[in-house]
Amino acid sequence: MANTKALKAIYDFYDKFLKGTPLACKKGCATCCTTNVSVTSLEVEYILDSGLLTKSLQEKVREAAAQDHFVPSTTINTSAAMCLSENQMPEETSPVTFDPCPLLTNDGLCSIYQARPFSCRAMNSETLCTEGGEAFMAPFLVTVNLAMYQILEHIDSRGWYGNLLDMLTLVSGNREGLQEAADTMEGKIKTNRPLPCFIIPPDETMRFKSFMRRLSKVEIEGGKTVGDLLPENWQILS
Repeated sequence: MANTKALKAIYDFYDKFLKGTPLACKKGCATCCTTNVSVTSLEVEYILDSGLLTKSLQEKVREAAAQDHFVPSTTINTSAAMCLSENQMPEETSPVTFDPCPLLTNDGLCSIYQARPFSCRAMNSETLCTEGGEAFMAPFLVTVNLAMYQILEHIDSRGWYGNLLDMLTLVSGNREGLQEAADTMEGKIKTNRPLPCFIIPPDETMRFKSFMRRLSKVEIEGGKTVGDLLPENWQILS
């Protein structure tokens, strides 16, 4: 059973964490809302359970998925494992396009905002990035975001990872037979893996450990905490 309750608890914690960050992002900002979004199957289950993905939106997603779009070469935790073993990471070879996300409304709003995946929640900037400007994110927020990606993949380690377009198309039509369906999309859909280590800059180690202590104590409906879902002795690669 998909651990969507844990996912919601993590989302809520992250949203509260962001409240202390000065952000320029506001309602209607959609510069970063492209088709270059990668997600886990757990996040897709959360979107589907929300009921926000209507049939008309699913059709728009299928149409966008038929076009060229970014496909991640590997999962985040697989990349971390390669760093840990000092293996060379594969290069990204698929096209990076900047077509608008099919889930956007004509007003530049997200149709599934309450259930949006973490990749979308993590796209934040302290400066306006419209009209040719560049996004700026504080270094520690970049570190936290990478760790959050790893944690979400870990708690969905029996699931899959890929571009939002492919994952929505896969899961929405095959919720009872995901393994067989995923096998037919080999190359586009990657298998998740457990957390091998966190990759943290040396000067952020102590602050990151404090962040993780707070996150680990977050309660999940049912009596567990986020810490119960993580490796007992997770390690840091600096």
